[in-house]
Amino acid sequence: MLLLGSAAAAARAEERVYSSHLMVDQEVTVASRVTGIIHEIVVDRGTSVAKDQILAKLDAREFEADAREAKEQMELARAEYERAKSLSANKVLSTADLDEKKAQYQVAVARLEKAKTLIEYTIVRAPFSGVVTEKYARVGQKVIEDQNQPLFKITATEPLLARVYLPEEALLTVRRGETVEVVAERFPNAKAEGVVRFISPTVDAASGTFQVIVAVRRDPGQQVLRPGIAVKVRFLGAKTR
Repeated sequence: MLLLGSAAAAARAEERVYSSHLMVDQEVTVASRVTGIIHEIVVDRGTSVAKDQILAKLDAREFEADAREAKEQMELARAEYERAKSLSANKVLSTADLDEKKAQYQVAVARLEKAKTLIEYTIVRAPFSGVVTEKYARVGQKVIEDQNQPLFKITATEPLLARVYLPEEALLTVRRGETVEVVAERFPNAKAEGVVRFISPTVDAASGTFQVIVAVRRDPGQQVLRPGIAVKVRFLGAKTR
C-alpha cells in the first residue's frame, strides 16, 4: 500500500494545473470598402456565417452606372485601337500613334475592371467562418470608406485556444504535442482534451514564466466551452501525442 501511495503522490506531483480563459485567434470588425448607403442587411447578432457569406448590401446603382459608362468607353477605345492597327499595317499610321491607341485601350480596360470591382465591394462579406457577435449596421446608413465605420463584428468559433504561463522550471518537462486536460472552472463536467501547439522561445525575466498556447479539441456536445470562459489547464506530464 505504501508503494501504491507513493506512486499516486508522484502522479499528482507530475500534474500541473494553471488557470486560463478560452480564446480564438480571429475576431475582426468588418467595415465597407466603398462609400455608399446600406440597402439591405442579411444577418443579425448570433448568426453563424461561412467565409465570404453576404452580411449586407449597399445601394449599387451608381456603381453599376459607372461600370456601364466604363464599358462603353472601353469598347470605343478598342474600336479605335483595332482601326489603328489596320492603318499601321498599311503604313498610314505611325508606330507612336499606334502605341498611343493601345495604351488608351489598356487604360479603358483597367477602368472597367475597377468599376466591376467596386460593384463587388458593395456586397459586404464575412472574412472567415464564425458568428456575428455585434451588428452596428442599419438600413439607410451612409458609410464612408476612409472612415473605417464598423458594420459587424465577426468572431471565429474554432479553433479554441487557451494561453497559460508556466514557471521556467517547467521548460524541460512541457513538450509541443503534449496532451492536456481542459476543464471549465464553473462547469466541472465540461471537459476537453487539449494539445500544446506553441511554446514561447523566451522566458519573461520579470515573472520567470514562459507562454504556452494549447489548442482545445472541443466535443460538439460541450457547448459551454466557448471564447472567454474560465478554465483550468491540467498538464498530465506522462501523456504525449
